[in-house]
Amino acid sequence: MDSMDDIFKNLEKQGKTDVENLVQWMKDSKLIDTSKEQESKARKMFRDVQDVQRVELQKFKEIIEKLAAEQKKTVDQLTKQLAAEGPKFVNAAMAGINAFTDALKGK
Repeated sequence: MDSMDDIFKNLEKQGKTDVENLVQWMKDSKLIDTSKEQESKARKMFRDVQDVQRVELQKFKEIIEKLAAEQKKTVDQLTKQLAAEGPKFVNAAMAGINAFTDALKGK
């Protein structure tokens, strides 16, 4: 299984490390529930990132550390959850890109 870092770097290559995608990955991985309140709280954790379209791995790790502390879990537990969900998330992101590209080509 890829590590969370590997999956993040893969998303980075695809230009998918924006706040929107990272919050979705956190929801898909069950780090946060799908309630508006939890989603809003997660988004606030990203408020001091330099570029909301391109979050850096180190910043994402800091957010995961804060989340772990709030949930009284270890960082390792949360990164394993992210890593487990990561391949599905990356595949979904790629499917979205491919569908968009096909639509542009008029397929």
